[in-house]
Amino acid sequence: MRVNLLVGCGTAIIWTQGRVMHFEFLVEGQTELTALSILLRNIIGEYEQPHTWKIHKHRGIGKIPDDPALRPNKSDQTLLHNLPSKLRAYGKEMRDNVVVTILVDLDDKNCNKFKSNLTGLLEYCEQRPKSLFCIAIEELEAWFFGDRSAIEIAYPDVNCDILDNYEQDSICHTWEKLAEAIHPGGFTSLSQYGKRSNKILEQKRVWAKDICPNIDVENNLSPSFQYFRDRIRGMATK
Repeated sequence: MRVNLLVGCGTAIIWTQGRVMHFEFLVEGQTELTALSILLRNIIGEYEQPHTWKIHKHRGIGKIPDDPALRPNKSDQTLLHNLPSKLRAYGKEMRDNVVVTILVDLDDKNCNKFKSNLTGLLEYCEQRPKSLFCIAIEELEAWFFGDRSAIEIAYPDVNCDILDNYEQDSICHTWEKLAEAIHPGGFTSLSQYGKRSNKILEQKRVWAKDICPNIDVENNLSPSFQYFRDRIRGMATK
Protein backbone atom coordinates (compact mmCIF):
# COMPACT_ATOMS: atom_id res chain seq x y z
CA MET A 1 0.00 0.00 0.00
CA ARG A 2 1.18 3.54 -0.65
CA VAL A 3 -0.20 7.01 -0.30
CA ASN A 4 -0.85 9.23 -3.32
CA LEU A 5 -1.29 12.97 -3.11
CA LEU A 6 -3.90 14.12 -5.59
CA VAL A 7 -4.65 17.75 -6.26
CA GLY A 8 -8.13 18.63 -7.49
CA CYS A 9 -9.04 22.26 -8.09
CA GLY A 10 -6.47 23.42 -5.57
CA THR A 11 -7.47 21.01 -2.81
CA ALA A 12 -4.96 18.38 -1.71
CA ILE A 13 -6.43 14.98 -0.88
CA ILE A 14 -4.56 12.01 0.52
CA TRP A 15 -5.98 8.56 -0.12
CA THR A 16 -4.53 5.10 0.12
CA GLN A 17 -3.91 3.29 -3.13
CA GLY A 18 -4.20 -0.46 -3.56
CA ARG A 19 -3.47 -2.53 -6.63
CA VAL A 20 -3.70 -1.32 -10.21
CA MET A 21 -7.28 -1.47 -11.49
CA HIS A 22 -8.90 -1.14 -14.91
CA PHE A 23 -12.38 0.36 -15.21
CA GLU A 24 -14.78 -0.37 -18.06
CA PHE A 25 -17.38 2.42 -18.12
CA LEU A 26 -20.66 1.87 -19.94
CA VAL A 27 -22.46 5.17 -20.51
CA GLU A 28 -25.43 6.48 -22.43
CA GLY A 29 -23.67 8.71 -24.94
CA GLN A 30 -21.12 11.35 -25.85
CA THR A 31 -21.99 13.75 -23.02
CA GLU A 32 -21.11 11.16 -20.39
CA LEU A 33 -17.98 10.14 -22.28
CA THR A 34 -16.84 13.78 -22.39
CA ALA A 35 -17.58 14.38 -18.70
CA LEU A 36 -15.86 11.24 -17.44
CA SER A 37 -12.84 11.77 -19.66
CA ILE A 38 -12.27 15.03 -17.78
CA LEU A 39 -13.41 14.08 -14.26
CA LEU A 40 -11.72 10.72 -13.82
CA ARG A 41 -8.20 12.09 -13.58
CA ASN A 42 -9.28 14.16 -10.56
CA ILE A 43 -11.05 11.18 -8.99
CA ILE A 44 -8.43 8.42 -9.31
CA GLY A 45 -5.43 10.13 -10.90
CA GLU A 46 -4.05 10.51 -14.38
CA TYR A 47 -4.40 7.61 -16.80
CA GLU A 48 -1.91 4.81 -16.03
CA GLN A 49 -0.87 6.51 -12.80
CA PRO A 50 -1.57 3.78 -11.98
CA HIS A 51 -5.17 2.98 -13.01
CA THR A 52 -6.61 2.68 -16.51
CA TRP A 53 -10.07 2.93 -17.99
CA LYS A 54 -12.09 2.74 -21.17
CA ILE A 55 -15.39 4.53 -21.73
CA HIS A 56 -17.98 2.92 -24.02
CA LYS A 57 -20.74 5.22 -25.25
CA HIS A 58 -24.11 4.02 -26.52
CA ARG A 59 -26.99 5.48 -28.48
CA GLY A 60 -29.02 6.52 -25.46
CA ILE A 61 -30.24 4.64 -22.42
CA GLY A 62 -32.93 2.42 -23.97
CA LYS A 63 -34.64 -0.15 -21.75
CA ILE A 64 -33.87 -3.52 -20.20
CA PRO A 65 -35.06 -6.36 -22.48
CA ASP A 66 -38.16 -8.29 -21.47
CA ASP A 67 -35.99 -11.41 -21.49
CA PRO A 68 -32.43 -10.46 -20.48
CA ALA A 69 -31.23 -13.98 -21.30
CA LEU A 70 -31.73 -13.48 -25.04
CA ARG A 71 -29.12 -12.12 -27.43
CA PRO A 72 -29.54 -8.38 -28.08
CA ASN A 73 -30.92 -7.01 -31.32
CA LYS A 74 -27.90 -5.76 -33.28
CA SER A 75 -29.89 -2.81 -34.58
CA ASP A 76 -30.49 -1.55 -31.03
CA GLN A 77 -27.34 0.15 -29.72
CA THR A 78 -28.84 1.55 -26.53
CA LEU A 79 -27.14 0.86 -23.22
CA LEU A 80 -29.78 -1.03 -21.26
CA HIS A 81 -30.80 -3.20 -24.19
CA ASN A 82 -27.23 -4.48 -24.52
CA LEU A 83 -26.33 -4.48 -20.83
CA PRO A 84 -27.31 -8.08 -19.97
CA SER A 85 -25.20 -9.45 -22.84
CA LYS A 86 -22.25 -7.21 -21.99
CA LEU A 87 -22.31 -8.22 -18.33
CA ARG A 88 -22.22 -11.89 -19.35
CA ALA A 89 -19.28 -11.21 -21.67
CA TYR A 90 -17.32 -9.40 -18.98
CA GLY A 91 -18.07 -12.20 -16.55
CA LYS A 92 -16.60 -14.79 -18.88
CA GLU A 93 -13.33 -12.83 -19.01
CA MET A 94 -12.97 -13.19 -15.21
CA ARG A 95 -10.26 -10.56 -14.82
CA ASP A 96 -10.11 -9.78 -11.13
CA ASN A 97 -8.67 -6.28 -11.59
CA VAL A 98 -11.45 -5.13 -13.95
CA VAL A 99 -14.47 -3.18 -12.68
CA VAL A 100 -17.46 -2.77 -14.98
CA THR A 101 -19.12 0.54 -14.10
CA ILE A 102 -22.55 1.38 -15.45
CA LEU A 103 -23.53 5.06 -15.33
CA VAL A 104 -27.10 5.96 -16.26
CA ASP A 105 -29.57 8.78 -15.66
CA LEU A 106 -32.52 8.14 -13.36
CA ASP A 107 -34.85 10.35 -15.39
CA ASP A 108 -38.39 9.77 -14.03
CA LYS A 109 -37.86 6.24 -12.66
CA ASN A 110 -38.14 5.05 -9.06
CA CYS A 111 -34.53 4.94 -7.91
CA ASN A 112 -34.70 1.88 -5.65
CA LYS A 113 -36.67 -0.16 -8.17
CA PHE A 114 -34.39 0.90 -11.03
CA LYS A 115 -31.26 0.01 -9.07
CA SER A 116 -32.78 -3.36 -8.19
CA ASN A 117 -33.58 -4.02 -11.85
CA LEU A 118 -30.01 -3.18 -12.83
CA THR A 119 -28.31 -5.33 -10.22
CA GLY A 120 -30.78 -8.12 -10.98
CA LEU A 121 -29.19 -8.50 -14.41
CA LEU A 122 -26.24 -10.18 -12.72
CA GLU A 123 -28.53 -13.15 -12.12
CA TYR A 124 -28.32 -13.83 -15.85
CA CYS A 125 -24.52 -14.14 -15.73
CA GLU A 126 -22.99 -17.58 -15.37
CA GLN A 127 -19.98 -15.80 -13.88
CA ARG A 128 -20.58 -12.36 -12.42
CA PRO A 129 -18.18 -9.54 -13.29
CA LYS A 130 -17.05 -7.10 -10.62
CA SER A 131 -19.62 -4.35 -11.16
CA LEU A 132 -20.71 -0.91 -10.02
CA PHE A 133 -24.13 0.52 -10.85
CA CYS A 134 -24.23 4.32 -10.56
CA ILE A 135 -27.26 6.52 -11.20
CA ALA A 136 -27.15 10.26 -11.85
CA ILE A 137 -30.20 11.83 -10.21
CA GLU A 138 -32.13 13.11 -12.12
CA GLU A 139 -29.64 13.52 -14.95
CA LEU A 140 -25.89 13.92 -15.39
CA GLU A 141 -26.34 17.70 -15.46
CA ALA A 142 -27.10 17.49 -11.72
CA TRP A 143 -23.35 16.90 -11.27
CA PHE A 144 -22.72 20.26 -12.95
CA PHE A 145 -25.18 21.98 -10.62
CA GLY A 146 -23.21 20.39 -7.77
CA ASP A 147 -20.45 22.92 -8.32
CA ARG A 148 -21.95 26.34 -8.88
CA SER A 149 -18.59 28.04 -9.32
CA ALA A 150 -17.70 25.64 -12.15
CA ILE A 151 -20.80 26.81 -14.03
CA GLU A 152 -20.09 30.46 -13.32
CA ILE A 153 -16.48 30.16 -14.54
CA ALA A 154 -17.57 28.48 -17.78
CA TYR A 155 -20.57 30.75 -18.31
CA PRO A 156 -20.10 34.18 -16.65
CA ASP A 157 -23.51 35.35 -17.94
CA VAL A 158 -25.35 32.53 -16.16
CA ASN A 159 -28.82 33.26 -14.79
CA CYS A 160 -28.02 33.18 -11.07
CA ASP A 161 -31.70 33.09 -10.07
CA ILE A 162 -31.98 29.62 -11.56
CA LEU A 163 -28.88 28.45 -9.68
CA ASP A 164 -30.29 29.94 -6.48
CA ASN A 165 -33.57 28.05 -6.83
CA TYR A 166 -32.18 24.68 -7.93
CA GLU A 167 -32.62 21.88 -5.38
CA GLN A 168 -29.67 19.50 -5.67
CA ASP A 169 -30.40 16.12 -7.31
CA SER A 170 -34.11 16.90 -7.47
CA ILE A 171 -36.51 15.64 -10.12
CA CYS A 172 -36.99 18.93 -11.93
CA HIS A 173 -36.11 18.48 -15.64
CA THR A 174 -32.45 19.09 -14.83
CA TRP A 175 -30.93 19.58 -18.26
CA GLU A 176 -33.75 21.90 -19.26
CA LYS A 177 -33.11 23.96 -16.13
CA LEU A 178 -29.41 24.15 -16.98
CA ALA A 179 -30.33 25.29 -20.48
CA GLU A 180 -32.47 28.04 -18.99
CA ALA A 181 -29.50 29.14 -16.89
CA ILE A 182 -26.69 29.20 -19.45
CA HIS A 183 -27.94 28.81 -23.03
CA PRO A 184 -28.80 31.86 -25.17
CA GLY A 185 -32.55 31.88 -25.48
CA GLY A 186 -32.85 29.27 -22.72
CA PHE A 187 -34.59 25.94 -23.10
CA THR A 188 -37.11 27.39 -25.53
CA SER A 189 -34.44 27.94 -28.15
CA LEU A 190 -33.49 24.25 -27.98
CA SER A 191 -36.93 22.67 -27.53
CA GLN A 192 -37.81 23.18 -31.18
CA TYR A 193 -35.30 20.47 -32.13
CA GLY A 194 -36.82 17.66 -30.04
CA LYS A 195 -35.48 16.08 -26.84
CA ARG A 196 -33.10 13.56 -28.48
CA SER A 197 -32.08 15.67 -31.46
CA ASN A 198 -28.43 15.84 -32.47
CA LYS A 199 -28.53 19.59 -31.82
CA ILE A 200 -29.43 19.10 -28.17
CA LEU A 201 -27.07 16.17 -27.69
CA GLU A 202 -24.22 18.24 -29.08
CA GLN A 203 -25.10 21.16 -26.82
CA LYS A 204 -25.04 18.86 -23.78
CA ARG A 205 -21.59 17.67 -24.82
CA VAL A 206 -20.39 21.27 -25.05
CA TRP A 207 -21.69 21.99 -21.55
CA ALA A 208 -19.78 18.97 -20.22
CA LYS A 209 -16.61 20.08 -22.00
CA ASP A 210 -16.88 23.61 -20.66
CA ILE A 211 -17.96 22.93 -17.06
CA CYS A 212 -16.20 19.71 -16.04
CA PRO A 213 -12.61 21.08 -16.09
CA ASN A 214 -13.61 23.48 -13.30
CA ILE A 215 -15.47 21.00 -11.09
CA ASP A 216 -13.98 20.47 -7.65
CA VAL A 217 -14.55 16.74 -7.22
CA GLU A 218 -13.92 16.92 -3.46
CA ASN A 219 -16.61 19.48 -2.74
CA ASN A 220 -19.26 18.75 -5.35
CA LEU A 221 -22.68 18.95 -3.66
CA SER A 222 -24.41 16.30 -5.79
CA PRO A 223 -25.07 13.15 -3.70
CA SER A 224 -25.16 11.02 -6.84
CA PHE A 225 -21.77 12.39 -7.89
CA GLN A 226 -20.37 11.76 -4.41
CA TYR A 227 -21.61 8.17 -4.58
CA PHE A 228 -19.94 7.68 -7.97
CA ARG A 229 -16.68 9.26 -6.82
CA ASP A 230 -16.49 7.31 -3.58
CA ARG A 231 -17.40 3.95 -5.08
CA ILE A 232 -14.80 4.34 -7.85
CA ARG A 233 -12.17 5.29 -5.30
CA GLY A 234 -13.24 2.41 -3.10
CA MET A 235 -12.55 -0.03 -5.91
CA ALA A 236 -9.24 1.66 -6.65
CA THR A 237 -8.01 1.31 -3.07
CA LYS A 238 -8.79 -2.36 -2.46
